[in-house]
Amino acid sequence: MLKALPEKYYLTHFHELQGFIAKTSFHLLTPPQQALFAELGSLDEECLCLLLRIINRKRVYVTRAQLNYAEIKDTDAALNELRSKGLVQSAHDKDADVLLGELTKEQLQLIASELIASGKVSPTTPAKSAKKALWSEFVYAQCANVALADTAVFRAHLSAPVKADFEYWLFLFFGKLGGTLQQFSLRDLGVMQTRQGVSSGNAHFSELAEAQSAYFYVSQNKHLNNLSLDDKVLLAKQIYQEQVPAAEGLMAQTKRDDLTHKLACQLDQEEPALATVMLKVSNHPKAQEKYIRALYTAGDYDTCLAQLEEVLACPQNEELLIFAEDFSALKFTTKRTSVLTDILRQSGPPIALDEAYVGYPEQGAIAWYHRQGNKAYHGENQFWRMLFVLVFWPALYESTTGAPSNEFDLTPRSLKYNQFYEVHSDHIEQILGKITDNQSLFDWLLRQASAHFGKPNRLVFWHRSTLDLLLVVARLISVTALKTHLVAMCKDYKMLKDGYPDLICIDDSDVSFVEIKAPGDSLRRNQLVTIRRLIESGFKVDIQQVCWQIAPQQAYVVIDVETTGGKKEFDRITEIAMVRIVDGKVVKRWQSLINPLRRIPKYITELTGISNEMVADAPLFSDVAQQVEDFMQDAIFVAHNVNFDMGFIKAEFARIDQVFQKPKLCTVQLGRKWLPGMKSYALNKICAELGITLTQHHRAMADAEATAQLFILINQVRLENQE
Repeated sequence: MLKALPEKYYLTHFHELQGFIAKTSFHLLTPPQQALFAELGSLDEECLCLLLRIINRKRVYVTRAQLNYAEIKDTDAALNELRSKGLVQSAHDKDADVLLGELTKEQLQLIASELIASGKVSPTTPAKSAKKALWSEFVYAQCANVALADTAVFRAHLSAPVKADFEYWLFLFFGKLGGTLQQFSLRDLGVMQTRQGVSSGNAHFSELAEAQSAYFYVSQNKHLNNLSLDDKVLLAKQIYQEQVPAAEGLMAQTKRDDLTHKLACQLDQEEPALATVMLKVSNHPKAQEKYIRALYTAGDYDTCLAQLEEVLACPQNEELLIFAEDFSALKFTTKRTSVLTDILRQSGPPIALDEAYVGYPEQGAIAWYHRQGNKAYHGENQFWRMLFVLVFWPALYESTTGAPSNEFDLTPRSLKYNQFYEVHSDHIEQILGKITDNQSLFDWLLRQASAHFGKPNRLVFWHRSTLDLLLVVARLISVTALKTHLVAMCKDYKMLKDGYPDLICIDDSDVSFVEIKAPGDSLRRNQLVTIRRLIESGFKVDIQQVCWQIAPQQAYVVIDVETTGGKKEFDRITEIAMVRIVDGKVVKRWQSLINPLRRIPKYITELTGISNEMVADAPLFSDVAQQVEDFMQDAIFVAHNVNFDMGFIKAEFARIDQVFQKPKLCTVQLGRKWLPGMKSYALNKICAELGITLTQHHRAMADAEATAQLFILINQVRLENQE
């Protein structure tokens, strides 16, 4: 049950925001904002409550009828006081576009009727049934001739001009746009996790100019997609002509580069020359790449080569460096294939996986490695991020250097701006100095996990399976190589937080990493960057391609379930049978009745022969779940109408808080594809037509055995066509 919030919870939250600004960020307000801040602090409680209610509404404008709150005893008196101070005002013509966007079609029609009745505008209006947008355009067009503020609808709508200042204060608190007082409520209700116990500390910005500059560029980025083409052109020209605030500080610089890159992309078709200017002034890596490509396309080879040489001499990041190396080789030498293509071509022969693994090639590769006698685990980015967070938790979240601004600050500031090693180098080296061998690595990870696993942060999702894998790998991995790579992550976390190989493979005591590529997959540039760094650190990394073929040693488990009915959400399993097939032969069988913990309907008993008496002493599904999982190890799930059987199995596992996910094949679909022309693909009828024995139809093992023989026959046809 959710906690209840006190009557004036929002007032408490405002005081919390107010305290943060006063303690850490008052110097980041302009003189008028400081005066406004002081004025709000001196308002009586009723006025402040009403003002906060208005500000906290999603829409800019409200009406008096929307301002009735139980905790505010005299709304009219408070509203008059706020009006007298200019903190609340009626709608003005200069904000007509905002209000018209919030009004209903009926309200727009009322404005038009009032203007027509006054004789100030033409009586020619859109049809009454016309869409709201047409009515809004009509009313807005009257602004040039009449004062919309004089209409009853405009007079009835109120706004708080301080809303913009309030949004800036929230920006100073959260260090980003979009923060609201509602987040304080979600925290109090226990819905939003925060770093409880962290008191307000440092401001997000040092100087007023830095904060205002960051706010400008963050705001421009947020609203860019809503601008008209003319407004985008105007903004681009203002940036080029330096008629906008200078980008002061890391956030402003980053957001300015984002803005100029986005403008370049959005102006590319209508204003290509201006788009090119935006690319030229942007330091965004993708903008630099796009600019170099544009120069080459335009035939300006000398400038293009000069830009490439500039990047090669001082690359902004490794992805851009790889592009520059590759592009230079492809365009200015005789090389004809990219480095990404070359790496894939050099990766050796592909391994064969059944088409059931389409969409899940990593799972198929893990099963393939297991058949070779090796251990393989899905690691990818989450493994490395959890490793990084646990190893460096004291520097990330407990250091007084770069302390969080408040409990909502879940990402360390030094990581946001890729300065983690620069800010915390001594602490980082101190931590790594304690890790001298596999045992000390294991002990450190276990100690940190015991203290911090599950704590709120924005760097890693906590999964016990990933932690278990970390502790296994910690006992075997090369500590020297690991420490080298961890330092690389500290120095460039922004680049090395992702792109990691899919699998972690363990052969005896040897740990290696494998990136799996299915047909049609390409190696992304960020993956190449990370793989290069892993190799430079001393790790073995392979690129393993796969092809969709039947592998003789691939295991298949044919499953059939009987149930109390046809709806997995309500009905339960009464019997399970499984038949394991390897290399075209049945190698193992398993079956069990299951107590469904509910009555079996009479018509189901008549269909299956399974009665309530038969399942009364049978095990619960939870009693056999592990046996089902073990029997399915590294196998492909096969059934006739597979979604029915898979759906019930998944639902039963979900009831015991476990996830059941396997690649699957359906003998109905396969039969239609590989055995065309059958009179029917219902199990009993196709078995009869093919001469497959099926006795006791609708008992699990009988159906599973028949389906297994059907699947073996289908696989023979698949193999013949494969060859």
